[in-house]
Amino acid sequence: MSDTQTIEKLNEALTQLIEAYKDLQDKNKTLEKNLTEANEKINELEAKNKDLEYKISDFSSNRTEQDSKMGGMLSKIQSLLKTSEPKEESTPSVGPTLESIEASNNDSILDIKLDTTPNDTVITSSVSSKRDTTKIDLERMESLLNNYDK
Repeated sequence: MSDTQTIEKLNEALTQLIEAYKDLQDKNKTLEKNLTEANEKINELEAKNKDLEYKISDFSSNRTEQDSKMGGMLSKIQSLLKTSEPKEESTPSVGPTLESIEASNNDSILDIKLDTTPNDTVITSSVSSKRDTTKIDLERMESLLNNYDK
């Protein structure tokens, strides 16, 4: 081989190396671009994940607070139901019972009449309530509350 042939072969090899290097640089730029896009997507997803975790914790704390409030209301209602149920005890009651108040006010309506005379104004009233509108269906309420507990 002569010097010119050697130079030509070296020149061809150098050209091939330069083309391969350019191809590798293009592939490297494409991979870097893909990596950058993937990192941006990861950052977006992490931000969304943190936001969702915050919302979940907020919902969880709201749920816990609502459950405690509902439990408090439920216990108050149950205690009211227990105190308003007729009790068969041997001890005398101190004040009027629910049944005695309902019996005294049975089937009457609030009536207010104004009679005016030239010198005096007389007001007469008869106060009571209708049993049908004010009576609470205790059995139904208790069954609903018992179903809530389950």
